[in-house]
Amino acid sequence: MFSPDKTLFLCLGALLLASCGTTSGKHRQPKPKQTVRQIQAVRISHIGRTQGSQELMLHSLGLIGTPYKWGGSSTATGFDCSGMIQFVYKNALNVKLPRTARDMAAASRKIPDSRLKAGDLVFFNTGGAHRYSHVGLYIGNGEFIHAPAAAKPSKPKNSPHRFTPKTTLERIRFLQNEPPAAPESRQNAV
Repeated sequence: MFSPDKTLFLCLGALLLASCGTTSGKHRQPKPKQTVRQIQAVRISHIGRTQGSQELMLHSLGLIGTPYKWGGSSTATGFDCSGMIQFVYKNALNVKLPRTARDMAAASRKIPDSRLKAGDLVFFNTGGAHRYSHVGLYIGNGEFIHAPAAAKPSKPKNSPHRFTPKTTLERIRFLQNEPPAAPESRQNAV
């Protein structure tokens, strides 16, 4: 049927093809372990809530019209949502916030809707894999400023937190004029 040379050639070819799709156990990459990051709560002690809120609003309103850029964090490059919030807190209050909406939420504390004040952060889940994928700055009267995807930081708009269960309200703690609270630290799985 087949000559010995053809049979040998077919067997070697089959062996070669079979070896392409397999690896020995010693060459497999171990699955990365899920790490737990410790995010420290952010507390502001050098300025009171009223003055701090005013500074945050002034700085955020000044960014209206800045281009959107995913991963952006400056007026030169543009902003994404968390880059804008980080920029505003740094320039208004000299407070360094974490870079992502998820980590900002971990560094703040959850508050009820009835306690929402200007300067508080409004977090959303816009359908991403993480609990928080978008953040805006509440400026009062049911309005907030944010950097929506592929757009410029918007003019103040009605806060959708009143209409969707996907929204969480959080506050960066001002230590002046706030009731004392127990120390807090949150953990986030990556």
